[in-house]
Amino acid sequence: MACTNRDHRPAWRVEVRKANYSAFNGGRRTPSDYSQVRCGECGARWRTKAAYVAKTPDAEACAGRCGYLAETACRICRRPYCRECLTDHHHEGYGTPAADTR
Repeated sequence: MACTNRDHRPAWRVEVRKANYSAFNGGRRTPSDYSQVRCGECGARWRTKAAYVAKTPDAEACAGRCGYLAETACRICRRPYCRECLTDHHHEGYGTPAADTR
């Protein structure tokens, strides 16, 4: 389902631009008229060939080691992370300490 909230539009990012990855094609990239867009606010994902895609920025890669696309950003350093890598990411003095002092 596509995001229809106009206030979320600045958070839209293109995950796959004018292509698609299909299991019927062995998971390889296939050119397409459609692009996959994600809303960074509500998490909605949809495919479209609308003109706004040309002005929508690409999604950032996760700053962790996974190589996936980022789903959110650290509230402290603002680096992009996927949900899994964000759980391992922390800053000294915020949340999990940098070293165990027990």
